[in-house]
This record gives sequence, C-alpha cells and structure tokens, in this order.
Amino acid sequence: MIDIGRSNGGRAVRAVCYGDPEPALRGNANHNSALGAGEAEAYWRRHLRRRPVVFVLAGMHGHEVEGMMGALSILRLMEEDVDLAGTARPALLQKLRQTRLIVVPLANPDGRARVPYDGWVGLPLPEMTRVGQGTRADGSSYGWPGCKAVHPMRGDVGELGGYFDDAGVNLAHDEFFAPMSPVTAPLLKLVSAEGPDLFLNLHSYNFAPGILPLAYVPLQVKRQLAEWTRHYYSRMSAAGLPHHPAVPEPAPDGEDEGTPPAFNFTSAAWHAGAALPFTFECGHGLADDSAPRDFGYGEILHAHHILFETAADTAPESLRPKSGE
Repeated sequence: MIDIGRSNGGRAVRAVCYGDPEPALRGNANHNSALGAGEAEAYWRRHLRRRPVVFVLAGMHGHEVEGMMGALSILRLMEEDVDLAGTARPALLQKLRQTRLIVVPLANPDGRARVPYDGWVGLPLPEMTRVGQGTRADGSSYGWPGCKAVHPMRGDVGELGGYFDDAGVNLAHDEFFAPMSPVTAPLLKLVSAEGPDLFLNLHSYNFAPGILPLAYVPLQVKRQLAEWTRHYYSRMSAAGLPHHPAVPEPAPDGEDEGTPPAFNFTSAAWHAGAALPFTFECGHGLADDSAPRDFGYGEILHAHHILFETAADTAPESLRPKSGE
C-alpha cells in the first residue's frame, strides 16, 4: 500500500499495488522530454516488461460510487479470491495476477464523506444532482455541467456537492500546472513513476456505460482508444449489457470553431506517462427516462468486471515491439 497524500480536508488517499515493479526498465527522462528527444524508450522500455501495468483510479467525484464499487471488487478479488458480491472469478483473478496492478479506490474522500448514499439505483435524478453537484445558497441545483462553471466551488454555495473536495476543488479539472488539491500532484507523480500501459479513470453518469473521447493526445492514441472501446463494447453486447452506442472515433482537437475540449485529469495522465488512459462512465441506475432499464447493482458490478477483464487481456499488446524497434 502507498500513501499518496492527504486531501484538502485532511483525509488519507492511498493506492494498493500488486505485482512486482520493474524499475530497471525506467529510463532517464520523463515522458514529455523523451518524446522531445524522439526516443520513447528514454522514458520506459515498455516492450521489455514481463507484465503489463494497469492503473485503476476511482472516486474522483465523491458521489460516483459505482467506480468505487468496481475498484473495491477487484481489491477483494485479489485479497480473498471472491468479488464484492462474494462470487469467485478465477479467470479474471488469474488475468489480473499477471499484471502489475495499481488501484486507488477513493481519490476524493472529502466528497465521499458528504454523500449519504451507498448507491443510486432506483433513486430520482434530482436527488443525485443535489447531492452530487451541490446547490446554490437559495437551494437551486447547480446541475451538470453548470457545476463546472464555478471552480473552485465557493461563494454562492448552499450544499457543497460530492463532486468537490472540502476546498471546492473538482480533481478532474484541477489547475494542473499549479494544483489546488494536494492529491493531484502525487497522483500524477505515481502515474509518471509507473508508466501504466492502461490507465482507467472510473466515473459514472445517468446513461448506459461508455468510454469518453480523449483530448490533447496524439491521433494514434485516439485510434488506440477507439479500437480498445470496440473490444469492450463487443464484450458488453455478448453479456447482454447496455453500452453507449458511439465509439470515440479519432478527431483532431479544436477542429470545430466552438469551445475547445477540456484538458482534464485523463488528458494529464497521458502527458504524465500513461500509454493509453481513458475515462469510463458507468450508469448510476437512477429512476429516470435517460437511464438504461433494468440496470441495477449486479449489472453495475458486471460492467466493471468486463472492463477489468478487457484491460487485463489487451494490456499485453503494448509490450509487443513496434515496427522499427
């Protein structure tokens, strides 16, 4: 276990690690400097790794408990050979044990401490919005994405939503060049130290599970993400589970004349050294017309298990020598 740091509210944030690291394969440069030299191996000689590195980050938003559930499930599986529901998953366990696995189950303990619910299945959307994104002093909801228009969230606040830490910081949109959260810098430092082959940033929303587009990374990384997403969606379909209909097809950043995409934590993770980072959004299971039908806690857990199995199956591909290496 690694102590990453303490939140603005003074709560501990920790990572649990499995599998031996391979520090001898770490180069002499950070990721961006290695790219500047035109020598990716000056950062990590990934293709020489004996095992791929999978990094799972959950709980960046304190009310998005679904990712925390998934992270806790693989922790229990690694420790006790059964998942969070008490079910043995020997195939998944064997695959995970073949990786270097880093799990941060709760990145924002401040926000989680303000959320009175352990899950949202069957609850109304306005209640999740009130607790998650918070309210103004007059009780009106900030909602999404309006809650992002004030950052850090201070001033006209009635209830501070679980989205934020105790200083009102949304870790997904921290000021990455001068972090406002004491957790942001050490999290990215851990990403840089590990150079993960896959970085899974677990979130949730009110729709069918989906993987979001990735901004401010090379086009080839976006193409890798699109291909990875097809693998995952295919497995979800085979399991009879709903998923987002659209694959995040590659597109150059800023091609539209409108507001450019945000540089968020997942974008920052690539620049810190994650080979393929992505944001996974799982459904909450709310009682709302926009939510998938019959999507309860069992389906939420299953969607995460398929995600982790896909990660364990596909991460070794990054170890294969590329043309010209």
